[in-house]
Amino acid sequence: MNHSGSNQTFGNMLRSMRKKQTLPLRVVAAATDMDSTLLSKIELGQRLPTEIQTKAIAKFFKVPFEDLEAKRLAERFWMEHGDSTAAVKAALLIRESAAEYHTGNSAKKP
Repeated sequence: MNHSGSNQTFGNMLRSMRKKQTLPLRVVAAATDMDSTLLSKIELGQRLPTEIQTKAIAKFFKVPFEDLEAKRLAERFWMEHGDSTAAVKAALLIRESAAEYHTGNSAKKP
């Protein structure tokens, strides 16, 4: 099941998963070892979870960690560099490198 839609923020995706299971924020917060305020800020897009928190969220909702972590990393990149034209070029370079990596066309793999 892929929850990492490119047009949905990490927070929106998290809120969607939580509401789909009709879970209160406090239940998910407790299960993922976060307080409700932090989880609310993540859902609102005011904060991003750490890698450890992302693992806890993935485990709780039984979704692949790699999907959530990729979404978190991409969002973090855009939050930090999105106003830069170089960021778009960097994203394209990453995309090209990833394609080479997955097809085995690169002598050096990151």
